[in-house]
Amino acid sequence: MKEIVVGFSHSGKYYAEVNLNGKLNVWDTNAGDLRHEYSPSSHLNTAISCVKWIQFENTDVLCIGTQKGLIEFFNVVSGSIMSKINSRSKSIKSFHWIGQYLYVGTDDGTVSKYNLKTNTVETKKILSRMSTIAITTSSKVLTASREIKLWNYPSGELVHKFIGHKNEIFLLHIIEADKCYLLSSARDRFINIWSLSDLKSEPLATLIAEDNISSVYVYSNRNNITVTVTTESGSLHVYQHVLNGCVSYPLKPQGTLQIAADCSKDEEAKQMPIVCTKICESRVFIAYGTRPFLAFENIDLNKLNKCTYLARQDPRKSKTLIGAHIIHPNLTEVKFVEQKKNRSSNLPLETRLQNMSEEIKNTVQTKGESLVHLLVQGLRSNDKNLLESALFVKDERTINNTVSCLPLQSVIMLVKKLIRLSQDRTLISSVSVLWLTAILRIHASLLLANPDVLETFLPLENVLGTRLSNFEELGLLDFKLKALLDRLSFDNRDKDEEQEALLVYNDSDDGDKRTTDEEDAMDQDINGDEDFDSSDFNDEEIDGD
Repeated sequence: MKEIVVGFSHSGKYYAEVNLNGKLNVWDTNAGDLRHEYSPSSHLNTAISCVKWIQFENTDVLCIGTQKGLIEFFNVVSGSIMSKINSRSKSIKSFHWIGQYLYVGTDDGTVSKYNLKTNTVETKKILSRMSTIAITTSSKVLTASREIKLWNYPSGELVHKFIGHKNEIFLLHIIEADKCYLLSSARDRFINIWSLSDLKSEPLATLIAEDNISSVYVYSNRNNITVTVTTESGSLHVYQHVLNGCVSYPLKPQGTLQIAADCSKDEEAKQMPIVCTKICESRVFIAYGTRPFLAFENIDLNKLNKCTYLARQDPRKSKTLIGAHIIHPNLTEVKFVEQKKNRSSNLPLETRLQNMSEEIKNTVQTKGESLVHLLVQGLRSNDKNLLESALFVKDERTINNTVSCLPLQSVIMLVKKLIRLSQDRTLISSVSVLWLTAILRIHASLLLANPDVLETFLPLENVLGTRLSNFEELGLLDFKLKALLDRLSFDNRDKDEEQEALLVYNDSDDGDKRTTDEEDAMDQDINGDEDFDSSDFNDEEIDGD
């Protein structure tokens, strides 16, 4: 599975994320050490699907949602579970916390309102399938997948739709200023700002990044907002905007930060990715490095130029950096280097295509990794077009790469989908068999650990038994048809050989005429020879003598 970036706590003392193994890791940002590593009981069957920081009684608490609909509250100070709630629903998709109330969105489209003080469900309503939710101060609910829907809660009345993202949305943030605004972000390069007061169909402003966005943090002071964005390439962008009307052009970042590993003169400098940020007044907290070796700092926002580089020691090479955190680095000693070759969307098309081709050459299993996101999105949304685009691939290398990188919580979903496809016509069932073979080979231990494995694969066993029972008759029929076709083709070939002449001579008209004249001349010679008398010849010879 891919990492789930939870981010910094409200106090900034802790940082959390879910790693590839499905375990929740919590770092102490002051010491820079990994403080807790937690996974739900039987986490292979109850994988974490959603995590949210909340503050309960002035304590940083992690609200953890699982694919089985279980909600757990993890106290990071004591490192223990405070309480659990069984939502009796499908996979938890999103949380939104307001005071003593926790809004929970599940995979079946249900939004529930929990009172944390009484541990009771006050309201529960089925609205729409979602990837994330947000709640306004007027208790209206926003759900988002590829489009954003505004609902009256709990009546379930649809108020408005906002359409402006092509990919699945992972962030909704409410901004309370002179008017109510909404900021939304998907796994692309764009962030849209909408007006919830005017309910316009188009966004008021759009922020654009140089690469696909991985995480977003929003800090608002009335109409003045500051947005920090981390990209998949590991860069940090800082945007500052005033909400005072529509902006027709995309807004570019005012500041960009990249961190490079400090190295010797002979070594080539390598970028260390920035994975998450948090704004606290005029400073920005950053987490950077390669997991699980992360380091934490906070930097003055006013000292970030348009293109800024910081040189830091790689946490993987220094054990002391993991346990020693610099809270306030001395930026006066840091050299801010202007980036000469700036990667921007304004680069010429030829240069961008050349960079793209170089990245493809240097990337292993690119095609397989790209299908993971498409397949997971199709499984979660049950979109037929997405599933067909991802599954109808016959390249074994691509299938193996995709299955090996597939999140653990999506494996069982994919197996059930493939078993249903195996009951379809031959072409579709043959593709499903290729995928099932790869899953059984790569994720055998996960499937055996699932207590429902027999029930899951029972339909497949019935399908295989039905198809194999007719295999002998079908094979015999195929043999007879091939023998009949071979005999027919052999007879047709013999017939064609008998009718075909080995030599064909075509005599022309001139030749016929010429032959007739020669025959007439020969007849005349023969008639002349009949009048010839041999006695005359003898008399002449005698006279000569």
